[in-house]
Amino acid sequence: MCVRDIAPAVVEAPPPKTRPNRSIERMKLKHNIVTDPTDEEKLREVAYQPDLLAVSTQYTKLGYDLMKQAAHRIQETKTYVVLTRCTQPFHVALAALVLLAWLARPGAAVGTARGWRALYVAAVATHLGAQVWMTLISGVVLYFSLPRHEFGRVQAVLFPVYFAFNAGVSLLALLGYLQLQCVTGFQRTSWVQLALLLSVFSIEAYVRLYLVKPMLRAKHVKTQMEESAGGGQEVGRLVLGELAHCPLYMRELKTFRAFHSSIAMGTMLALGCSIYSTMIIVDSMCH
Repeated sequence: MCVRDIAPAVVEAPPPKTRPNRSIERMKLKHNIVTDPTDEEKLREVAYQPDLLAVSTQYTKLGYDLMKQAAHRIQETKTYVVLTRCTQPFHVALAALVLLAWLARPGAAVGTARGWRALYVAAVATHLGAQVWMTLISGVVLYFSLPRHEFGRVQAVLFPVYFAFNAGVSLLALLGYLQLQCVTGFQRTSWVQLALLLSVFSIEAYVRLYLVKPMLRAKHVKTQMEESAGGGQEVGRLVLGELAHCPLYMRELKTFRAFHSSIAMGTMLALGCSIYSTMIIVDSMCH
């Protein structure tokens, strides 16, 4: 007589229960907030609507990804390997630099006008270089490489130093240009250049004195609330989660975005003025 072996039925273990976030629950109780994750109408009502800054950030990420792919392709070429892993190209570049310095040596002592002109041109060049690096390179690379809160901590340290440095350098450029015109008797004076230098200094000084501190304060409050909710670790994007139902958080986010957008607008205006100032210097060299 054959006995059929009957395998015991496999009992599925119940899914583990997720523990509620105590900080979120205390916030809901304090502000009398009632949430229902299954309410589709409420979710559509509080859904984040991308503004101009968010759309431009998405396109910036697309451009950054394309540039990153192009950089990877360039790094795989033999030319890049030769230029970066061999010392001979640096020897050639050093020899060319020494030759250019010898050909461009001054024939006479440096005068007062030349010294003020050097200060003015060096300040404009340094200012433009700092703007390009901070706005177009460092900010983009860090935002799409670090978690959002880590990127925010880096920017909180850099923002005050960056705008104070730029305001100081733009003031040096303005003083250098004024002194140069005084020495030359205001011959061939570009009043447009003077207005541009004054505008750049005014914008950056105003941002440093009146916008950076309240922006960092709003960012600190916003970051604390996001950390209490367990967010802020996403890279290159903002996930609101249950904080979308919190009016206090949405108010702080709106305040932060208002200050941040104003600073971004001032930064772009200053960058445009710096580029135009550089073009005026190029035109003066061509005459």
